[in-house]
Amino acid sequence: MSTTTGAHVAVLTVGATGHLLPVLDVITELRARGHRVTCFAPDVAGPAAQRAGADVVTYESTLVTRPSSSPPSDFAVWLPFVLVAEAAAVVPQVIAVLRGDVPDVLLYDRAAHPAGRALAQLLDRPAVALFPSFAQGPAWSLAAATGQTSVLDPAHPAFTPLQDQLDQFSARWGVEGITVRDLAEAREQRSIAFLPRWFQCNGDGFGTDHHFVGPCLGSRLGTGPAGHERLVYVSAGTAAAEPETVRSLVRSAAAAAPNHRVLVSTGGFPVAALGTVPDRVEAHEHVDQLAALAQADLFVTHAGMGSVMEALWFAVPMVCAPRTSEQHLVAARVEALGLGVNLSDGSGPSGDGMARMLDLAHDRMMRERLRAASAKVRAAGGRRAAVDAVEAALPSDRNGGGA
Repeated sequence: MSTTTGAHVAVLTVGATGHLLPVLDVITELRARGHRVTCFAPDVAGPAAQRAGADVVTYESTLVTRPSSSPPSDFAVWLPFVLVAEAAAVVPQVIAVLRGDVPDVLLYDRAAHPAGRALAQLLDRPAVALFPSFAQGPAWSLAAATGQTSVLDPAHPAFTPLQDQLDQFSARWGVEGITVRDLAEAREQRSIAFLPRWFQCNGDGFGTDHHFVGPCLGSRLGTGPAGHERLVYVSAGTAAAEPETVRSLVRSAAAAAPNHRVLVSTGGFPVAALGTVPDRVEAHEHVDQLAALAQADLFVTHAGMGSVMEALWFAVPMVCAPRTSEQHLVAARVEALGLGVNLSDGSGPSGDGMARMLDLAHDRMMRERLRAASAKVRAAGGRRAAVDAVEAALPSDRNGGGA
C-alpha cells in the first residue's frame, strides 16, 4: 500500500444503487488515507456520497428509467444513445468545476464512459474505470458472451447514427474519438471491478492494470456476529423490480419453506402491491440486505452482481431468477461454480425447485464450496485494494515516484 496522502481524487458516479454502493466505501477509504475527494453525483446520490466523506457537486442527469417492457435487443440499442446524451449533458457541468480544481486522478463509473474519457483528456489526468459488475474490454465483453451484436454490428441500422453522435461529442470537446465498441465495453487502460478475478469471465485475460477487488462492504457491515436462523430472503433488486415478479418469488419461497420465515425486499414499490401474503412473510420496501444475508439459509435473487457478491461474503446459497442479459451471465456463473441454481428460463422458481435448493443449502459439499468462495471473496481486498489501485494510478509526483 502507498503512503501517499493529500491527493485530490475526483469521482464521477451515477445514481443506480448497485453502481453507487461500492463507490461509497472507496470514498470512505480514500478519506481515511488523507485524500480529498470531490464526487460528482446526481441529486439522488449526493447525500450518501457526502456522508462517505466526499465534497459533493451534484449534476443534472438526463438518465431515464429503463422501459420495463423493452426486450433485451431493444434495450441494447436504446441504452447507448441514452449514455451518449448523458455524457453530453454531464461534461460541461463537471469540467466547469474541475478546471478550477484539477484532480490528480479521475474515477468514473463505466456507465459514464464517454464523459470519463473526455474529462481525463481535457484535464490531462489518469483515469480509472469502475465496473460494478463484470469488467469488459478486449479480454471479454458482454455483447460477445451473449451473442447480442445488435448495435455493435456495422450493418445494424443504429450503428452509423450512434457512431455519428459519438463523433459529434468528441469533436465538440476536441478529444480522441470514441468508437461504438469503446462505448459498449467502457475500454480504459486502468480499471477496478468489484468482484474477484476468479469470478470474472476470462479473468486471467485481463492485465495487471485491471484490479478485481471484490465487494466493498466495510462501512455497511454490522458489528455483531453473523448467525443463521430459519430464514429465506427474497429480493429482486432495486432497478425496475416488478410486483408480479416479486409476488411469484414470494409465493414459491413460502410454499417451499413452510418452516422458514420469509423476508422480502420489494426494491421500492409499495408492499401492498404484493397482495395477500402468508403470516410467515415479512415484506418491506427496503431491507438491510447485509443484515438479512448474515442470518439467511437461502437467498432468492435477481442475480445482480452486488447482491451475489454479498451472498458469497456470507456463504449463502442462491436461487437466481435473472432478468437482464448481464444477470443471466452472473446467474450462470453462480451455477457453474456450484454456489446456487440458475432459473434462466425466466419462469420463476417452483415450490419443488425451492425445496431442492433448501436441501442443497444443508448439503456438505455445497456448504464447503460456499465457505471456500466466501474466503476468496473476503481475501480479494475490498476497499483497501481498490484504493491501493487508485494510488498506483497517481502521477509519479504524487505517488512517491517523484521529488
